[in-house]
Parts: sequence; C-alpha cells; structure tokens
Amino acid sequence: MLLSHSIETGYNQNMQTQKPPKPEKFNFEILKAQATSEDREVRKKIFKDYFERFEEFPSYLFDNTAKIDSRLSETIQDLTNDPETTKAMQKGIVTLMLRLPSA
Repeated sequence: MLLSHSIETGYNQNMQTQKPPKPEKFNFEILKAQATSEDREVRKKIFKDYFERFEEFPSYLFDNTAKIDSRLSETIQDLTNDPETTKAMQKGIVTLMLRLPSA
C-alpha cells in the first residue's frame, strides 16, 4: 500500500510540474503600442505572437480605409520574406490581403 501511494503521489507531482506556462493576459494597450511601433522587428514579433494566439493578424489596429497603412504593409512584407514564418501564417497573410484595399 505504501509503495502504491508513493508512486501515485510522484505521478501527480510530475503531472503538476509539467503544465505548460499560461500565456500572458491579453493587454490591448500593449498590443496596440507594439503592433503600431516604428520598430519593424517589434511589429513582426507581436504579429507572430498575436497570430499564434488568435490565428489572425491585428490589422484592425491600423487605418486601412483608403489604402494599406505603410507600417502594416512593411510588417506583411517582413513576415512574407521570413523563412521562419509558418505555412499557417502564410495562409493568414493571404487571407488578410484579401480583406485589405488594393490601392
């Protein structure tokens, strides 16, 4: 009985320590500041993080009514040219482009 209890306890402790870390709590103000940053690398990183979390890109943070915002356009180009951009993200870029004005 004692051996069985220690195995079960050890198993439960291992399962508790193997939990993946929780994602940071969503903060819209930080997202907007980073996604619209003048720093291309900061924008690219936040776009990747956002896509991994929500399976879309945060284009709504930019005014794209008349034309595509230049920062958004740069970020799309950077993601497209990055060999580490996943196939899912590449499909997300195509989907995003279909929603944006062509001018």
